[in-house]
Amino acid sequence: MGQKRVLRTSAALTALLSASPVFAQDSATEEDLLTLEPITISAYRSNADTSTIPGTVQVITSNDIEQRILQGESLEQILSDFVPGLSVSNGTVSGASQTLRGRNIQILIDGVARTSELRGFDRELALVDVNSVERIEIVKGSNAQYGNGATGGTINIVTKRAGDATQTTVFTRLSAQGESVSDSLGYEIFAAHDQRVDNIGLRLELSAESIGDRFDGAGRRLPSDPLVGQGGGDNSDIYSLGLAADYEVGSHRFDLRFDANRFKQTPDFFTDYLTDPVSVDTAQPYAGQPIKDETQALTLRYLNSDLAIGELEIQGYYTDNKRTAAFVPAGVANPLYYPVSPTNPRQNPNAQTRLDTTTYGIRTTVRSDLSQLASGAKLTWGVDIGKDDVNQALLDGTEVIAPMDQRSIAAFAQLDIPLGEKFDLSGGVRYERFDLSVQNFVRPDVVQLTPAGARPLPAVNVTGGNFDYDATVFNFGGVYHLTPSTEIFAGFSQGFSLPDVGAFTRRAMASNPLVPGQTISYAAIGPEAQIVDTYEIGARHTGGAFRIEASAFFATSDEGTVFNSATNAITQQKEETWGGEIIADYQVNPAFNVGLSASFTEGRFDSNNDGEVDSWLPNNRIAAPVKATLYGDYVFDNGLRVAGEIVYTGKRDNKGYTVVEDTTTVNARLAKQIGLGEFSFAVDNLFDTIQLNPTASSVRTNPLTGQDIPVAAEGRRFWAGYSVTF
Repeated sequence: MGQKRVLRTSAALTALLSASPVFAQDSATEEDLLTLEPITISAYRSNADTSTIPGTVQVITSNDIEQRILQGESLEQILSDFVPGLSVSNGTVSGASQTLRGRNIQILIDGVARTSELRGFDRELALVDVNSVERIEIVKGSNAQYGNGATGGTINIVTKRAGDATQTTVFTRLSAQGESVSDSLGYEIFAAHDQRVDNIGLRLELSAESIGDRFDGAGRRLPSDPLVGQGGGDNSDIYSLGLAADYEVGSHRFDLRFDANRFKQTPDFFTDYLTDPVSVDTAQPYAGQPIKDETQALTLRYLNSDLAIGELEIQGYYTDNKRTAAFVPAGVANPLYYPVSPTNPRQNPNAQTRLDTTTYGIRTTVRSDLSQLASGAKLTWGVDIGKDDVNQALLDGTEVIAPMDQRSIAAFAQLDIPLGEKFDLSGGVRYERFDLSVQNFVRPDVVQLTPAGARPLPAVNVTGGNFDYDATVFNFGGVYHLTPSTEIFAGFSQGFSLPDVGAFTRRAMASNPLVPGQTISYAAIGPEAQIVDTYEIGARHTGGAFRIEASAFFATSDEGTVFNSATNAITQQKEETWGGEIIADYQVNPAFNVGLSASFTEGRFDSNNDGEVDSWLPNNRIAAPVKATLYGDYVFDNGLRVAGEIVYTGKRDNKGYTVVEDTTTVNARLAKQIGLGEFSFAVDNLFDTIQLNPTASSVRTNPLTGQDIPVAAEGRRFWAGYSVTF
């Protein structure tokens, strides 16, 4: 099975076969479709062929991404529209409440996380320039290929390296909404230059992006901070610099990637969280500092393909993030705030936080050939070492979480064995140990707003210390090839996470929170490591013009994490999630392609710790249990490409929670070669539908009513772009 084989899976191609008219444009024949090279994914440390993986994987290719860029889509939109099981985008710079199969997503860039699991503050999908992305790999279900955090799955974003030819690419696009073209105007400019001299390749990327106001389907201006402190997607600027270099000689290969991103959002007004949906509070000009993000990341990789022990890969990484949240006035959406002093309950004007995170480490991977055991057999093994430093404080320097650092070391092994031409067997184990150092910390005085009035909660002394966690997780499964084009698979995999350790110290409360001068230990409030078990079965078929993949999963954990935004509390308890996914794609003829991706996800948890799973998971874990995208594209004889999709999210009406209504969004796109480049035009939300964003509307709960705080989805937006390579 180590030889080139007919591609047996649609998982890698139909994630976004769809997504673009690539097949139509290339006039692919059935013979072409059946002679594609096997696709390997680096999100599996073994670089496994997708047809041998006993689980659901998707690969969004470079062609797919390029077409979606021309059609006005961001990285976050591409993923949320076309990856079954992934929550739709919340429409902001934040990844709040965006889950995969109802659980956390591990987001990697070239195999490296750019934030720390010790304190979640996700902005990666919104800030990565999609023009710099070569492909996107999605591994569904809990896994530990890259360690902590993948309880729902992994999204690995693989960036571009220098091409084989010297070339320059320039891309620009404009966007606006009909309510106010001048106020809503947005632009993006991207330029990249590839240069290769002998064995050295260089790629330089520069980009700038700006957007003005945003409006919903009713013509109402969307607020700048609808998710309470997370920031939004309007009145913002993003600047990015990327540098990639590679050098290859003999069996040695060296790769370098450096990225720097700057994000700044300057709101005009605060948000009124009492309206339905939340709205711009024009009576309250924004009084805080701008929302910012400053990120630097460096990755170095060495590969030697000709050692006695096999192929050796060593990767070193360093990331540094400084992320400033929005200032949120005390009120229904922010019922727990920092006062000026213990005797002055007025809100501190500097009560805006900045999270500083630094991570660095080394990953070593060896892929050893075991053909003497079985033809095509391979053992992948290695050691990972990492360190995280995390601190979060108000702008005046007052710490709001206990400063902490964590060291980790892990060892893993993964065995892949083909058994004849029909069966592929795989299994692996990973052991990881974390040594966490938590500094002594004074949780500041806070004021809690209650129906009875403001209640001062005195500062609490939190005693830190040194703590250790460890986890051993396993995976095993098999793929049976019924025919050269059809296979079935079944697998079991485990993933683990340390849930937002910083949040537990920020919310530290003594047994009687009204008594001043109390001391509690981190050991009494710290979270338990969570291990998630995922069981999955599925089938894949690739038959020339028709491809289909379907799977079903069940996942369980004893220490699941639930955040109640109404009480500002995080709890851990037993929980279960389950669901199914399907992707189908049909190439009707060389010019016409149609397809469907759909998923169902639901889950329950033990609400009273009696050992019984008795309540539905909250909406901030699963906002829309059903998501489906129907797409199609057509290429006319004159080269005009027309494409579109209908994205549907289903209603959720579970006892004890706000009803989440269903949504339907229609997007249309066209593109044509003009001159040396390609012109594109797109319309998002073609019918300007008035509806709520289900993911954004599930992030926060009004503590007075117990209802989720509703957030409107963006209305119709027009895009026009032009791309040229020379």
